[in-house]
Amino acid sequence: MKDYKPYKFWTREELFNHCEKQCIEYGGEDLISELKKIIFDIRWNPMEDYNGCNVIQDKHHPYPPCLIHDFRWLVEGGGIDIDREFRRNLKIFKTPKTRSVLMFIGVRIGWLFYYKWKKR
Repeated sequence: MKDYKPYKFWTREELFNHCEKQCIEYGGEDLISELKKIIFDIRWNPMEDYNGCNVIQDKHHPYPPCLIHDFRWLVEGGGIDIDREFRRNLKIFKTPKTRSVLMFIGVRIGWLFYYKWKKR
């Protein structure tokens, strides 16, 4: 879903406010300050660069665990530690264990067979 840009007409403030509400709803208050840094980081444009959870679309658009993960991959380079953080964040947001394991495996496969080589 390379060209999928559901937030094209949002502002950074709207994106942050929506994510903040989700953090409060799902018990991820500890992620709010990190999300603010990520959403307002000038090294990327989340309205253009963030597309959801790629193959397995997030059920709560925008979904903070996927937004954080996309930022870490696109801006910070990705890797196993970032994928583990993704899994922890899915747990915070009460993603069912089976689904979070499948999502973790999916991002690991994506990293190992595509993004790792694309970044080199």
